[in-house]
Amino acid sequence: MSILSDFLREVDEGYAVINISGRVVYANDFMIKRGILKKDWEGKPYYECFNMLSFVSAIAECIAEKKRIKTLVEHEDVGYSVDLFPAKDGILLRITDITQLKRYERSKKEFIANVSHELKTPITIIKSILETLIEEEQDEKKKNMLERALRRSEDMKSLVEDLLIITKLESGEEKLGKESVNLWEVVELVFDDIMEMAQDKKVQLINRVDKSFKVYADQEKLTLLLLNLVDNGVKYNKMNGEVVVNAYIQDTYAVIEVSDTGIGIPKEHLPFVFERFYRVDSSRSKEVGGTGLGLSIVKHIALSHGGKVQVESKEGEGSRFRVFLPLK
Repeated sequence: MSILSDFLREVDEGYAVINISGRVVYANDFMIKRGILKKDWEGKPYYECFNMLSFVSAIAECIAEKKRIKTLVEHEDVGYSVDLFPAKDGILLRITDITQLKRYERSKKEFIANVSHELKTPITIIKSILETLIEEEQDEKKKNMLERALRRSEDMKSLVEDLLIITKLESGEEKLGKESVNLWEVVELVFDDIMEMAQDKKVQLINRVDKSFKVYADQEKLTLLLLNLVDNGVKYNKMNGEVVVNAYIQDTYAVIEVSDTGIGIPKEHLPFVFERFYRVDSSRSKEVGGTGLGLSIVKHIALSHGGKVQVESKEGEGSRFRVFLPLK
């Protein structure tokens, strides 16, 4: 036990043990040096020992729910990752300083936003020049080369636009204009945009949303969310397949469900599909196009509304995406 105590005293993480009675029975030096715990903590109730209310709330939740709790706590300029593990005799609390990681993430997001912003104008100019050259070019071989270059510039433009959208959503800069929105009408607008691609693949678009179904959301962001999900459902579908949009109320959420009869997603890939640039099959993704940011944008739009996303899929049979948006 002394070896473990010596180790925990030296590590650059905070550890504390709270017994079944809610009293702090162990804490390492990190907890005191960082001002997380009061110096006279030993044997006292946890709610009297911790200097920050966020820690007290997390411990109370872990005791009440009897399940592992992971959360983030920010105090002044310092960020902590907090992990609570319930056990039969009490709770183990682990605290990690993630300040440097958060600064790195912030710098990375700022860099992406700045680069995307700087690239937007020159890409638009290049695209316009290529369109003009294509109109004037008589030689078929040269025209084909210019058209390929135009398609690449359009891909780049889409990537830059998606990066700007996701950076704004992550930073919280994007203000939402929430209102009561008729979901059936939004789905119909999205289907109009996707119809040509769906017809090319002989994919049927089916709107099963009740015509009076309303959601409380930013209409522009809701449209973008659905556009990405339906677009995804068509691109990765089979010939003569279907994409179905449905909606219903579950507890305090309006649930939007987008199902397809496509190629499906292998089980091992499901936890990662909402991450930036994640590709289940990179060769297939290159074939169908896209920026690799669509599902990440879906996730961040849902989160910005106080909601969440889920996915179910079976390889070879299709996928079902659910978006949960709070009713109010």
